[in-house]
Amino acid sequence: MDINWLNKKVNLSLFCFFCFCICHLHLHANNKTVAIDLSKAEDTLVVKKIYIVGNEKTKDKIILNELLFKENQGISTSQLYSMVGKSRQNLKNTSLFNFVYLNYWLLSNHEIAIEVKVDERWYLWALPIFEQGDRNFSSFVESGDWSRVNYGLYLKQENFRGMNELIKLKLQMGFNNEIELSYRSADYNNRLSWGTVMDYNTNNQVSYNIVNNQPINIKHEHAAIQQRWSAKLFLNYRRNFVHRHSFSIGYNAYHVKDTLASLNPNYLLNGNTSLVYLSLGYRYNHDKRDNRPYPLKGHLVQASVLQSGLGVISDEYANFSVKLGFEQYGNINGRFYYGWNIGGTLNTAEERPFVTKSDLGFKDFLNGYEYNVIEGGTFGYSKQKVSFELIPTKTAYLNFINLNQFSKFHYALYLKAFVDGGYVYNKQPQIGNNLSNTFMYSFGLGVDLVTYYDKVLSVNYSVNKQGLGGFYIHLDMPM
Repeated sequence: MDINWLNKKVNLSLFCFFCFCICHLHLHANNKTVAIDLSKAEDTLVVKKIYIVGNEKTKDKIILNELLFKENQGISTSQLYSMVGKSRQNLKNTSLFNFVYLNYWLLSNHEIAIEVKVDERWYLWALPIFEQGDRNFSSFVESGDWSRVNYGLYLKQENFRGMNELIKLKLQMGFNNEIELSYRSADYNNRLSWGTVMDYNTNNQVSYNIVNNQPINIKHEHAAIQQRWSAKLFLNYRRNFVHRHSFSIGYNAYHVKDTLASLNPNYLLNGNTSLVYLSLGYRYNHDKRDNRPYPLKGHLVQASVLQSGLGVISDEYANFSVKLGFEQYGNINGRFYYGWNIGGTLNTAEERPFVTKSDLGFKDFLNGYEYNVIEGGTFGYSKQKVSFELIPTKTAYLNFINLNQFSKFHYALYLKAFVDGGYVYNKQPQIGNNLSNTFMYSFGLGVDLVTYYDKVLSVNYSVNKQGLGGFYIHLDMPM
């Protein structure tokens, strides 16, 4: 269950803050790029000067790296507006700035100056953790189990040294007791970057099996029933603004109580109480979306492979997995947009440790099946939506707040209709897990609130193939 719990918590906090302050707003149109009359300009313009304004912390080279032009570079006059717009989009997608403005003006009929103005975000977060620890927020609401709550402290330094580096320290107790330290360096075009994650986790309550398409839990009142150590080192190569490659090597170690191994001998395979293995992975991203948190135009291609178990530490577990995904977004007409997301996962091992499974219902899921986990190592899905821009993107001012990072923000509201479908293949399904090896589908309506700090709150009403309907809440889910 690879979920970024900090994003969920900050998202919900910012949404509540947004609702509290809505009555104090002063609104205006969201100014993006100011164009000028180029009728007297030559066919090719030389960028004589680039002015950068507003970056009190961010280094100039981080901003310049996202621009499609450089000083003393000639660019076609006919392509100037699109290049400026794409550069603004690249800067927004770094998640370093709340607002980005690009303006330009003629110095002569063959020379131009460009101004880049940014409003920086708040980069240092020291946040108390109080969050649900379930697979998704809807599952937590449905269970009503307040023992599945995490609490603690999250320290996060974004844009460290003004170089778009990220440092995180997580100290958490409750449902998941966890210590995590991670670092990620900045990425530049045609250069390698790197990062590392080290994590120690203990649980006194875990899911140990899937029965009737739902996870079954066991809880130990006085001691941890599971311990996990993990570490990962990754190298990233950013070829250009669109293509990214990532290589990783990881170490994973699990130790569980005898009780857990006896309840499900395949939890760590063969009734074992420990499992240690290395992994090698590769991931490729081809990203041409206009806005990563909530895209309206463009596409994304993702492909990854992971070899878990290299036969070095242990030869009991070996699995090769492939994951593919494709997203397409576009405008239908006026304020109507469409989105399409297809994906699939293939695992080659006949027996995988239950603790490592990420079947449909964990990170990947179908709307209307939030409460279910469909067991099977091979699955595919397709999600389609049509959305209407109910409230176009607006800028709001909270004049009673003195911090520029919080006193000005954007928001937009979308009404959507969606249809999901998926299939999970399981060679030997357990009795009662009747959603495997059958086509599933759902449909429904929803509302998406998109606001600052890349936060998206979705409230959906879904009906699935079984005729079960209900309201579901999601955080940071564009589809």
